[in-house]
Amino acid sequence: MELYVIQIHFTILHSVKCFWRLAKEQLKPLNGLYKLRKWIEDRGLKRAAVTNAPRANAELCINQVGLADFFDADILGSDCKHAKPYPDPYLKALEVLNVSKDHTFVFEDSVS
Repeated sequence: MELYVIQIHFTILHSVKCFWRLAKEQLKPLNGLYKLRKWIEDRGLKRAAVTNAPRANAELCINQVGLADFFDADILGSDCKHAKPYPDPYLKALEVLNVSKDHTFVFEDSVS
């Protein structure tokens, strides 16, 4: 049994290292990202990053695409009782930003 536990830990560690290496080498912003950023900033819209990713992964990806200073708040699924797909992280972001759900839009990076 111990052999399997060690193998699983090694596999997880290897996967994490691969993710970090690939993110640093290959993660690029989508076309139009900086135009959208300017449009949002020019209007003074509040914004939050809401993710189920671990904080280190989220920060790596956000930094890598040049958005380190863009978000007013970051909400992790682990900060909430229920992570996405439950609405808890989004509701927490609304609360932190002090905005109404009726005047909010969301951009996602994955299919839900």
